[in-house]
Amino acid sequence: MPTGAPTGPAPGAPAPTAADPALRDSFLGLLRSLAAARALDPDDLEQQVWLRAAAERRVSRPAARLRALTVQEFRRALAERGELARARAAAARLAARARPDDGSPEQRTLAAERARELRTAAARLPARCPALVAALLEAPTPAYRELGGRTRTAARSIGPLRARCLACLRRMLHPG
Repeated sequence: MPTGAPTGPAPGAPAPTAADPALRDSFLGLLRSLAAARALDPDDLEQQVWLRAAAERRVSRPAARLRALTVQEFRRALAERGELARARAAAARLAARARPDDGSPEQRTLAAERARELRTAAARLPARCPALVAALLEAPTPAYRELGGRTRTAARSIGPLRARCLACLRRMLHPG
């Protein structure tokens, strides 16, 4: 019998998955370098990769699949951050227009109507989003730990949750 590295699982053993904890070191360096390059939270990125890996079926090359999932989640996180930046800019424009001490009574009435529309749309958001968006509308915005307590979410998951909620809110307010 030849010696060397095994070429696959033992006969009768299930094929490995990309979520095998023994593979963690095979992608952690890539994940941390990608996260550092774009100032992303490496723990959030790792969590998303593992969730995707755990949801997949068994694969023939789990280490390669795990690296591919890492790159895919990195790209998704960058896209979410771009959406978040656009949503923040839109919220800043809305807030600038909604200042009650600006302008005529008509302008104040329109600003109050826009703010009411925003609160109504936020209340229609799914799951934990209404509480999160309501907290984000407060001045000053609460810290992640406080936001996590209000939404019953881990503080390190607030960023991805916020991005999803704001993207959903933007789609509700500006369809198409």
